[in-house]
Amino acid sequence: MAAWSPWIAIIVFTATLYTSFTGVKSSINGDQISSLPGQPANVTFRQYSGYVEVRSQRALFYYFVEAETQPDSKPLVLWLNGGPGCSSVGYGAFMENGPFRPRGRVLIKNPQSWNKGFFRGIYLNRSK
Repeated sequence: MAAWSPWIAIIVFTATLYTSFTGVKSSINGDQISSLPGQPANVTFRQYSGYVEVRSQRALFYYFVEAETQPDSKPLVLWLNGGPGCSSVGYGAFMENGPFRPRGRVLIKNPQSWNKGFFRGIYLNRSK
C-alpha cells in the first residue's frame, strides 16, 4: 500500500474539520471541542472551532487553542497563513506550530507546539 503524502493528509483533515462543524454559530460553549478525530487522550488544554459571521451569508472558520499552562496570562496570537489555498487551520495549526500533527489516521502531540506555554492561538482561514 502506498504511503500517504503530507498534502493528502492535510486536505483530508481540513475537510473533516469543515464538515464536522458546518452550521455552527459562534458561541463559546457551542464551539468548544471535546476531542478531534484521532486525538490523543491526554490533552490538558481547551480548543474551540467554528464560524464567525462577518456579514450576511459570509463567515470565517477559526480554530482556537489555549496554552497548556496558565492560558489567561499568555499572549493571544492570530495566525494567518499566506497565499490563496494555504489553510491556516490545515497547514498552520496541524503542520507548523499547532498542538497536533497528523500521522496516518491519528493525531500525535506536536513536541514543538507553541501552545506549550508560549501562546494562545487563533488560526483563522481567510476567504479569497
